[in-house]
Amino acid sequence: MKPARSRSANRARLVAKALACIAVAATTTMAQAQPANYPQQPVRVVVPFPPGGVADMIARLLMTGISQNIRQSIVIDNRGGASGSIGTSVVAHSKPDGYTLLMVLDTFAINPLIYEDANYANKDFAPISMITQSPMVLLANQNLPAKSVGDLTRLAKAKPGTLNFASVGPGSASHLTAEMFDARQGVKMTHVPYKGGAPAQTALMSGEVDIMWGSTPYALSVVRAGKTKAIAQASKTRSAVFPDLPTTAEQGMPDFEAIGWSGLLAPAGTPPEVIKFWNEQLTKVIQDPKVKKQMLEQGLDIKLSTPDEFGRYIDGQTKMWKKLIEEQHIPVS
Repeated sequence: MKPARSRSANRARLVAKALACIAVAATTTMAQAQPANYPQQPVRVVVPFPPGGVADMIARLLMTGISQNIRQSIVIDNRGGASGSIGTSVVAHSKPDGYTLLMVLDTFAINPLIYEDANYANKDFAPISMITQSPMVLLANQNLPAKSVGDLTRLAKAKPGTLNFASVGPGSASHLTAEMFDARQGVKMTHVPYKGGAPAQTALMSGEVDIMWGSTPYALSVVRAGKTKAIAQASKTRSAVFPDLPTTAEQGMPDFEAIGWSGLLAPAGTPPEVIKFWNEQLTKVIQDPKVKKQMLEQGLDIKLSTPDEFGRYIDGQTKMWKKLIEEQHIPVS
């Protein structure tokens, strides 16, 4: 029989060996969770819209901060065209190595439904995080005798087809939100599409069109410019940007919701540790009070998410708009 001291020494050695194994396993797990030596070269963030728009502003603001934090260059690559489809397709077919990312708006979920040559699908991307989420806002020219959703509905029912609404183009969020409103309220207004926000804004302010649904940043700019009024925001809760503007839910449409959003994606197949890295970088940069202030001033409510949450949200948006287009036989091109 071994002496008690020998048995104790053996137990101590076994315990030490077990603890060493646990430490090695923990170190390995940590190494797997963080991409080793990443990024080693400049990262390209494709913005599928021209410079100066909302997506471009978000990308430049956030990536400037992230670039400083990670001490690596981040290049903003504007690839406008086809409502974002061209630049989006570029990233869908890029190498999934973490060096090409995509900044998207809500049009991402709509474009494959309306452009036959969109050349991408949700499955072609790995979600990183939602960034902002703000309700669409119902705008009207100052001469329209309507101050609420109820007023507008009564006017539209009294004169079917005579009221009209502007959009930034067929199949846009501004177009589909208006069509959804018509369907829910049992009214019919005439669609007047424009080639972009500027001509639509001019038409709305001059009285050429009666109403328009616009993203919160867009709505903020046209209300500040004058000659337009905000009637409702299409949400269940009020946006921080328009805290005094009643929601559609408050005005008798509890299930009516149309949200403008932005987010960051990577090509499908991008390593999970890279996705985690960028999600954490977004979370970190958003904590900067200056960044928060600038986002709010631009009419944007910050709404970060996990990758899985963002993926489910995008799929839900695509299904919602697809159902509306099919059920209402909406011409989008």
